Amino acid sequence: MISLKSYKKEIEKVFQKQNIDAEEVNILFCEVLDLSLTKLVFKTEITAKEKLKIDVAVKKRLMGIPIQKIFKRAYFYGYTFFVNNNVLCPRPETELLVEEVLNCIKSAKNSKNNAKNTQKTAKKLKILDLCTGSGCIAIATKKNCDEEIFASDISSKALLVARKNAKDLDVKIKFIQSNLFQNIKSKFDIIVSNPPYIKSSDIQNLDVEVKNYDPILALDGGDDGLDFYKKIASQSKNYLNKNGFVILEIDQGQANDVQNLFGKNGFDCTIKKDYNNIERIVVCKLK
Repeated sequence: MISLKSYKKEIEKVFQKQNIDAEEVNILFCEVLDLSLTKLVFKTEITAKEKLKIDVAVKKRLMGIPIQKIFKRAYFYGYTFFVNNNVLCPRPETELLVEEVLNCIKSAKNSKNNAKNTQKTAKKLKILDLCTGSGCIAIATKKNCDEEIFASDISSKALLVARKNAKDLDVKIKFIQSNLFQNIKSKFDIIVSNPPYIKSSDIQNLDVEVKNYDPILALDGGDDGLDFYKKIASQSKNYLNKNGFVILEIDQGQANDVQNLFGKNGFDCTIKKDYNNIERIVVCKLK
């Protein structure tokens, strides 16, 4: 048997030399050993076979492969998602998109009930997740509401991942292969999207974990990073019902530009900050 404590310290030193957060050591050990962090604390020894598995994972991490891509799973909104190199790894900040969608569902439902002045069950809302990738936004939303959820992506490979996640998490989502609104045929009450927003010139400056193991198609937002926002701003009103919402994740420093784009196209916008006090979400309501 091998001392877990001494082996962990050894890996931590290696990670620090490579400027990898030492906290990732705990995550890596938990993944390989299939333990929670609490149980890992009480584990004192590992077998030679377990060490070999950890060695393989460490080698991959030192190559720049993100932990999520090593183990092909990521955690989002309390659920476990399958991920590979055809989709982005979902980030904690993106969970705020789900929160805003759920808030807008409540708002839309209240408005419809007040308008009808009735206690009858309101008709299900229709929600579209553009650029769905792994399907994390659409699926997490569906797990927390009973509305009709659609999800689209230009990438057939990304949609394979999203469909697998929907099946694994036992939710019913209607998937559409589409370049933004190209193959979208109906109208929605809410459109949500975490589109590509990195400037083309900045792609090569991204961390190895991102530029080498995430699909460029899901990152590149054009010369100014705003290509997708421009298209969504100009086209989304044709796919929204009255008083519909568009909810978007944005990059740092893009809030005012995105707000102006949607303001010019008939939307009232509210900017929301993330956990690090960075402007991260724009909620747009059709006037």
